[in-house]
Amino acid sequence: MEHESAPAALIDVALFRLRRVWARPLRPRNVGEPERPVQMSTIMVIGAVHRLSQESSEVTVGAVAEYMDVDPSTASRLVNDAIATGFVAREPSRIDARRVRLVLTDQGRAVREAVTRERRAHIERLVSSWEPAERETFALLLTRFAEASAACPVDPARIDRAIAEAVKAASAP
Repeated sequence: MEHESAPAALIDVALFRLRRVWARPLRPRNVGEPERPVQMSTIMVIGAVHRLSQESSEVTVGAVAEYMDVDPSTASRLVNDAIATGFVAREPSRIDARRVRLVLTDQGRAVREAVTRERRAHIERLVSSWEPAERETFALLLTRFAEASAACPVDPARIDRAIAEAVKAASAP
């Protein structure tokens, strides 16, 4: 196994920690605590509809499913939740009268802007002690890493094989 201080291992651990830290603020609370006004899945739908609407005038549930990398049935449920909160609306398609398109409502745009503003302010607080050159370098390298990740996503079949091999090896006498 790769040494835990190797760059790939350090990046892997950091990404795992980041995912947990960034998802935590909008996870459902414990039983008995007040419910959050907006769930992370709704924020993700708002973000997907916003991003997709910049690329196309016709945002569909199918496009949201593809963007979020979830099954269409899951996307449909998440979109319905976002509609129920009043942040996303269905409108008739301008292209095909049999279809609908998804759009952000004024509240949806306001929520997206507020969440984005708060996330970026938090990032500014996190790197406030860094030198400007360090911030720039980090931003460039993280962007480069994200682009490489999008261009070459993880192959689930490779992970499945690795798990099967690990289970087999651990089960061998």
